Amino acid sequence: MIRPLGWLNPAVVTCMMLWVTASCTSRAATADLRDDYKLDDLWEDTATTQGLPHVWSIYRRFRNPSKLHTQLRLYTVRPHDWQRDDQRPAIVFIHGGGWSNGNSDQWFPQCRYFALRGMVAASVQYRLRTKGVDVEDCLADCKSAIRYLREHAGELGIDPRKITVVGESAGGHLAGAVGTIDAFNHPEDDLSYSAIPDALILLNPITDLSTPWGKSLGEKALALSPLHHISAKTPPTLLIHGDSDRCVNIEHSRAFCKRMSELNRPSRLIELEGVDHAFGVFQYGPDWCVRRTIFEIDNYLVKFGWLPSKRPDNA
Repeated sequence: MIRPLGWLNPAVVTCMMLWVTASCTSRAATADLRDDYKLDDLWEDTATTQGLPHVWSIYRRFRNPSKLHTQLRLYTVRPHDWQRDDQRPAIVFIHGGGWSNGNSDQWFPQCRYFALRGMVAASVQYRLRTKGVDVEDCLADCKSAIRYLREHAGELGIDPRKITVVGESAGGHLAGAVGTIDAFNHPEDDLSYSAIPDALILLNPITDLSTPWGKSLGEKALALSPLHHISAKTPPTLLIHGDSDRCVNIEHSRAFCKRMSELNRPSRLIELEGVDHAFGVFQYGPDWCVRRTIFEIDNYLVKFGWLPSKRPDNA
């Protein structure tokens, strides 16, 4: 039996529908920024973040031709007062890097932040695109990670109906694909646990593989294209994209948001004026963009009721 998802909760859907703007798009202004985010506290091991429980779980093992094993891990940060029998909302980050680069470390600062806010936060390690590993394998790994969280929710202290997935660039593609595409599941997955998140947050995502981004995928491109698989069960989605992105055209996010609106699915696109690619990544995007991205994700989850509206003084 498929486990019920939080996005089917009528109260959540009603709340999110009220949140959708008529145009589906809003432009971000720097005047909206908060000044109380101490990025150094999240990047470094300071008094603010010291003592946050950092753990990892192996969600999949692969036997290699060398007879060695590859272990895929979920790196998790828990709140200071976390208990095993908690039922906390979870937030899961998927890194970018064109499917063939990048690593889960890039989201550790955001994991720390949301652990300070009371969530269980995780960053996914997935196989990178190499010889013998392709985009559909990256997607299968990310689906396995979400299923692992739901299957082990009782021991991880999370609510399996309150899982948000955040992805950036190619990680945004994978997050979007996890939320829209039924195919490409690992053969060992227990499909009675849904891999569809309860909410999606896509940062400068690749959503349309009918573009040059899908050229190398050949006939599989449309099958792996999130834009072409949006449906009535696609979870509520927040997209944030820079309108000066030179890597992934903002039209990817505009098209995704438009299609969501056509199907009456809750969705919002925030356009960052004059902003280029990977704006939300620590030590890569401008600090104000990193702060803005954290703020918007936080605000999004407050609207769900999954975070308290009052932020801690040290966040």
